[in-house]
Amino acid sequence: MASKLTNFHDAVQSLKLYRRAELPGQDNNSAIVEKLYVDPLPNDHVFETVRMPNTSFIIGRKGTGKSTIFQRLQYELTKDKKKTSAYVDIKTIFESSQVDSRTHAKIATMDFALPPQEIERILLLKSFIISVIVEIKKELKKRTESSFWETIKDSFSGSLDELFEELDELIEEIDVERFISVLGIKHVQGKQQEENIRSSGENAEIKLKIDPNPVDFTVGGQRASSTKDASEISYSDILISVFDIKDLLSKLKTILSNLGVRHLYILVDDFSELPEDAMKVVVDLLLAPLNNWSEEFIKLKVAAYPGRIYYGQIDKTKIDEVYLDIYKLYGSNDVSTMEDNATEFVRRLVMMRIKVYKAGKVADYFDSNLDEILKELFYATMGNPRIIGYLLHYCHESHLIYDRKIGVRAIQQAAKKYYEDKIESYFSLSKFLHESFGEKSSIFGLKELLEMLVVRAKELRSHSSSVFDSINGRPPTSHFHVSVAYESILQTLELNFFLTKYYEMSDRDGRKVSVYAMNYGLCQKYTLAFGRPGRERAYRLYFVERVFDYSPLLHKYMAKNQEIICQECEFKYSIDDLEAIRWNKMKCRECASGICEVVNLSKKYENVLRDVDKSLLLPAAELGILQTLHLGTDAMFAGDIASELDCSYQLIGRRGRYLHDKGLVVRGKNDAGRRVFAITDLAEESYFSQGSDDDLSVETADDMD
Repeated sequence: MASKLTNFHDAVQSLKLYRRAELPGQDNNSAIVEKLYVDPLPNDHVFETVRMPNTSFIIGRKGTGKSTIFQRLQYELTKDKKKTSAYVDIKTIFESSQVDSRTHAKIATMDFALPPQEIERILLLKSFIISVIVEIKKELKKRTESSFWETIKDSFSGSLDELFEELDELIEEIDVERFISVLGIKHVQGKQQEENIRSSGENAEIKLKIDPNPVDFTVGGQRASSTKDASEISYSDILISVFDIKDLLSKLKTILSNLGVRHLYILVDDFSELPEDAMKVVVDLLLAPLNNWSEEFIKLKVAAYPGRIYYGQIDKTKIDEVYLDIYKLYGSNDVSTMEDNATEFVRRLVMMRIKVYKAGKVADYFDSNLDEILKELFYATMGNPRIIGYLLHYCHESHLIYDRKIGVRAIQQAAKKYYEDKIESYFSLSKFLHESFGEKSSIFGLKELLEMLVVRAKELRSHSSSVFDSINGRPPTSHFHVSVAYESILQTLELNFFLTKYYEMSDRDGRKVSVYAMNYGLCQKYTLAFGRPGRERAYRLYFVERVFDYSPLLHKYMAKNQEIICQECEFKYSIDDLEAIRWNKMKCRECASGICEVVNLSKKYENVLRDVDKSLLLPAAELGILQTLHLGTDAMFAGDIASELDCSYQLIGRRGRYLHDKGLVVRGKNDAGRRVFAITDLAEESYFSQGSDDDLSVETADDMD
């Protein structure tokens, strides 16, 4: 049994893994992906959709399986000699493209020095293309190890070295100096443009011509507020032309066509992890041209988060959108069917891992009532494979190693631990973020909103009505509904797993509403019964009982914590004007030129944020490293920290040195000479000593009794 338990632990760890880490206990990492893959839908419908030669956006929150689908797709493409692929970890590319001091110092000596952010854009584009070509080489080299090379000799007369030499030449052509000289011109013209617009106020325009590749265009603007947009347009046009993506595509297509390759699949992972401005650069200057100009040669597969997608010039009517969260996957019939289908996916996922890792039988690890346990596991994870891995890992530590099987209570305890360890810290660490006060206030404004939701749910436990009075025991109050117009307010809470969109229904008045479920672990912590009373017809519309209509509560929150401000004239609107302003495309009615923005505020936690010692402020990556080390029991390798934070181990190495210099992390070496990291007592005391404001403030009258 001991060896089987070890195999079970390896199976669980494989579910926990972020991105494309090596699977534990497996020698052939690529081949095992085909065996382990479990599609969320019958007949591998999700995978079959993604493998089609169309541009696709695979949309889901963290841990829903986007990277797993990419791995499965790449393995399948190795079997097709007419297709090849390139996996691009865009988050890591972005991290590596940040301007270092030497590069910036070199460019600063030139006549026309560019701002660091524009240099970073250049490096981002350069790194992206180089990464694509390097990945193509990697995939082709894998194929040469098999019989693939023999099958293409007839169509390609050159040697393998010659093929790779041509790809290397493409990389050499991507010369950053070409960008710097042209963008120096653009920088000066941009200043002149801004001056012209400010002086004339109307009908300003600039003409720009660049040799040796002639580019003629005109940029116009109406008022000073348009300067940024016009500058961005000119920047994009110049960069596309100088970069000459069409020529690059033509050369790449010719090289691969000589091998008989007809389609190149570019898999872009972690797209939504980019800052908004970088996201626009990647789409406008790379993805859209690659998609629109490649003449069906390139097929993009982009992994993104719901609500954090920028399409730019990519035609949404000509692409596939594949959603991986439960409502989009299973919500076409009724709530019961959705729950059954999602639970069945959890069953197939767990059973397949146990089978492939040769860990014995499911009955070896779970109590006799397996159906009830799997339904509870679905509630606790919303069918998210990564969270399933974490919860089973916790159950392994709390039960299996003590020769106790996993039951419903074990799942509940694990869900509470996961909430406290992984989710709740979103607020407790955010006060230490090295961001503007407004951005942190916006985060804590959402904390206030969550507190309002939880307080209301706790109050409803003692609600009396014909429906509630018919329920034996404590009535479930974990779900609520809102008008679909309020979905955007809840988006960030959902993205961070405090909430999950559960279903769409018509309420008692026939209006379309969205039903949300609070995090299962949160419900365990604050003693909220989860789900519905039962499947009886009397409770079919339980989630849309009028007491669960939280739309008025959200409106109250908006009136208290949100402001609508014109970015040009700074006029403040009432929150009741929001719908009318949206109809006017957020344009200000007072100055007629400014764009209005909804700003979140946290008046309740304003003093908490202002009282934070500024010397403790850190970027999100550094805070993530500290939290990972805080939750760990031993010193950790950079790769292990990276797998927890969904980033590269190189980033951990760089940021770890910075934290070491601040006395927050110890960088040492183990007996084998490998670098390890551990958190210091100073960091524990500064960032993780429990404060009165860290938990949700959700006391009700019942708690006082």
